[in-house]
Amino acid sequence: MIPIAEDSSMAPNRELLLQMAQMVVFMVQCTLTLCHAHLRSLQRRRRVASRLFSSAKPPLSTITSGKGRRRRICARWQSLASMHVLRRFWARERSTDWWERIVLTTWDDGQWLEGFRMDRATFRDLVGVLHHRLQCQDTNMREAVSPEQRVAVTIWFLATGSCYRVVGDQFGLGASTVATSVLAVCAAMEAELLSKTVCLGSEFGKIMDGFAAMGFPHCIGAIDGTHIPISAPGGSPEQYGNRKNFSSMLLQGTVDHTGRFLDVEIGWSGKNHDAFVFKNSCICAAMDNGSFVPGNPTLNINGVSVPPLILSDGAYPMRPWLMKPYGKLAVSSREQNFDRCLSRCRNQVEKSFGRLKGRWQCLLQRLKAREENLVSIITACVILHNICEERGQHCLGELRDPLPILLPDEGVEVQGNSKTLLEGGKKVRDALAAFMELQTRPR
Repeated sequence: MIPIAEDSSMAPNRELLLQMAQMVVFMVQCTLTLCHAHLRSLQRRRRVASRLFSSAKPPLSTITSGKGRRRRICARWQSLASMHVLRRFWARERSTDWWERIVLTTWDDGQWLEGFRMDRATFRDLVGVLHHRLQCQDTNMREAVSPEQRVAVTIWFLATGSCYRVVGDQFGLGASTVATSVLAVCAAMEAELLSKTVCLGSEFGKIMDGFAAMGFPHCIGAIDGTHIPISAPGGSPEQYGNRKNFSSMLLQGTVDHTGRFLDVEIGWSGKNHDAFVFKNSCICAAMDNGSFVPGNPTLNINGVSVPPLILSDGAYPMRPWLMKPYGKLAVSSREQNFDRCLSRCRNQVEKSFGRLKGRWQCLLQRLKAREENLVSIITACVILHNICEERGQHCLGELRDPLPILLPDEGVEVQGNSKTLLEGGKKVRDALAAFMELQTRPR
């Protein structure tokens, strides 16, 4: 044979072909391994089904009857359908390391206060109160989210105002799970804590003493309203649009001298006037019939009977128990002194709205939910505000001013107020103005 000279250029091609052949062999081996694993899985399932078939013993009557075979087959299929199979992959895998390994194990009270607006002890107390309303059972499809995590997700959503998807990524949950948890926890807080935390209480004398120290006697609260921006439920912005051309829901709040809410009225659309909401509120009816303050104690000033008082601005209708400023009608030093004292005390409610929205910044965003769910979310923010105020857990972050409140000019009497109530309110106001002038006059 005549030797053939080997071309040196064929050497790299031969190495490339060899590598490709090795890759093909490797892929075939992987495929065979997967097929073998799948075959073993099928065999295992058949063995399980076979054991179930053999254990399903139909009644004797089904064996001896003419339709026994069909009934035996049905009985075996029923046994197979009732078999409990634990699924390995029931949902998209997400990481919960941030919540379980960082927040729960490494965060101190300062970090809790900054992130959740409360310390760890307050959070645990809140979970303990709501636990029986939030406990869920595991199912075949998924493991239930713990009450502790559901409360944490809700507070984080209320505090940051982030969307459900962002909150879910933070806690390792799906957006739909976050939405369900937020609504469930807010509803649980409303049912369990509203009447216990947002109330006058039995120690109303301390509230009167607090306002008296600020310059206004026999006062048990200050009232005002603020607008919470929302995405109009049902796509009807005309039903919730206010005079600033955005959709909102009105929050009417009455606070004490420390800024704790004593009463709230939530649910009226932003198109309604503050005076209209006030006249249709529960606190107005309770103060009119003297049932809001236990015993309804009165104070006699220069022959005028003065009931427990609530302070407001010029947007509200005058009543014997509702004091509003003279406004543009204040010409004497006595009337101007009255307005200064009233404004100083009434400022507590505006500060409370500022702290409320500073803590729970979801109230600064456009809340998206059904009408009844909007009420629960806003109510939950008020409840948590009172809890934080009572425990002295002040917000560390920057407090934003509340949205402008839509009010008429001071000094303009609101239409629809009865003449009797108006005259009675003016009589009480004049008596108080004279009394307060004597209190502030240097001796």
